[in-house]
Amino acid sequence: MQLAILAVLILIAVILAPWLIGVAVALVAAYGLYVVAVGALVALALPVIFLWVSFTQKKDSSEPPPITGKRVPCRHCQAEMPDYIVFCHNCHGKM
Repeated sequence: MQLAILAVLILIAVILAPWLIGVAVALVAAYGLYVVAVGALVALALPVIFLWVSFTQKKDSSEPPPITGKRVPCRHCQAEMPDYIVFCHNCHGKM
């Protein structure tokens, strides 16, 4: 999914490239090469940092840990719940 978003953003940048080149030339004329170079480095660094963080984060498992111990059915929805809980996780009724 993230690669598809990145591909769309690159496509948008390619489509807007002639316009962006004109803006870059105007910025160089107005502010100087140093400011534009720093801005370009920041603009290039942000997606790289975003991708680095998103690929190096630990992925949480979608499965909760197994519940051990005695289980009892909820008297409202009949979902099996641990016997030590007060309210049902499914219907939120009192156990």
